[in-house]
Amino acid sequence: MPKDIPSLKPKKLIRILENGGCKYYREGKGYHLLYVRYFEGKKRVVPVDMGAGELSPPYVLRIFRQFGFTDNEIEALLK
Repeated sequence: MPKDIPSLKPKKLIRILENGGCKYYREGKGYHLLYVRYFEGKKRVVPVDMGAGELSPPYVLRIFRQFGFTDNEIEALLK
C-alpha cells in the first residue's frame, strides 16, 4: 500500500489522473464528473466528487484502485 497519500482538492486529483492516462468521460449526477481509463483491455469509469473541498486520503486511494493503478504507479503520480 502506498504511503503518505495526501488529501487533495478535486481539481488537483483530476490533474494527477490525467497525467496517469485518464480522460474526461462525461458529467455524472450532482457534482460528479466521470473519468475513464482503459486498463488491460477493459474500460474503467470512475466518478470524482467535485463538490468536496478536500478529498480524504482513503477516498483518493480508492479512486486510484478503481482505475487499476499499482502502488508504484500511485507513488510516481503523487511525486
